Amino acid sequence: MKTNRFAAAAAAVLMASIAAPALATAFNEPAQPAAVADAPTVVKSVKVEPGGVYELVFNPANDSVLVAAVGPRGANAAAIASLSADLSTPGQMIDVSANPLYGLALNSRTQTLYGTDTRTGVISAIDLSTGRVVANIGSDRENAHVRQVVVDEAANKVYVSEVGGRGANTLSSRIWIIDGATNTLERQIDVDAVLTGLAVDVAGGRVFSTDMSANQVVVVNLASGEVAHRWPTGTESAINVVHDAANDRLFVTSQGTGELTVMKASDGSVIQRLATGAGALSVAYNPANNQVYVANRQAGTVTVVNGADYSVLANLQTGTFPQTIAIDRDTNHVYVTNKARGLPRNAPAGTPVPVDPAGDTVTLIRP
Repeated sequence: MKTNRFAAAAAAVLMASIAAPALATAFNEPAQPAAVADAPTVVKSVKVEPGGVYELVFNPANDSVLVAAVGPRGANAAAIASLSADLSTPGQMIDVSANPLYGLALNSRTQTLYGTDTRTGVISAIDLSTGRVVANIGSDRENAHVRQVVVDEAANKVYVSEVGGRGANTLSSRIWIIDGATNTLERQIDVDAVLTGLAVDVAGGRVFSTDMSANQVVVVNLASGEVAHRWPTGTESAINVVHDAANDRLFVTSQGTGELTVMKASDGSVIQRLATGAGALSVAYNPANNQVYVANRQAGTVTVVNGADYSVLANLQTGTFPQTIAIDRDTNHVYVTNKARGLPRNAPAGTPVPVDPAGDTVTLIRP
């Protein structure tokens, strides 16, 4: 972690028709799926080398899954791993040891992969046609905690959340805007918050971001750079957000309470709160089948939610620590990275790494 303030927040997390239906009242236990014919199912899971998996994306240009894998601690072996869509065949690895990448986003039009190096505060741009890093984009802050990256393919813009803090004695959070044509930093927007997740409303000229410390969705006007709204989620440790523009919805995950919160994107009102599982982390939405997917890191599950009535279609065991989610928009197949159990940060030298068959894997889910 880059800052003590964010490390403290993360530690607290570990401890501790869109007509609005009635809000759920019990959040401590995940909802259980009803019996459904052809319910979502885990197809397979495979190990990913060199391990240390974080985010992943699906590349429709060649039907491949690209995975950020930082490797074992201290091994200097970070790579972008590649797998075929059915996870049966590994592809060529891209060496990113110079700047290990954690968050990923893809511009499928330009075939440029963007990744966040949270250790040094750099965004790497990779030309997938050559497998080469063509740019490393930084800011005036050394070791900025860059976290999530999002691409607007039509405008060829890249948005990044930089985790900061609030108050006079801390650095503000920032939203970066990168020109994808030149891969240079266009501008930054300072926000008094602890920003983590990020979603861009291109048509509305807005950015939605989760403020993990205040449990809010922060809405930033891109034209003015001003905070337009701060909407409370009513949860603890709100971490990630996605935007469903067609139905005026936001889907927000909260690690502290293990919940998915559905909010109106127009006014921030809460439509539904649903317990999914301990450590609810990543969230993805597929408008083609109106399904929401939540990776519950501590629970070891992915919850599949019906976007029409917010019923739970499945709670799937995918791996040790489900991390992030990607979707193949042509087949509706869902991919999940699962982190492995590792050594404690202060483990003595020579301590053997735990053997974890269900960690450092990618899981394929059939919806």
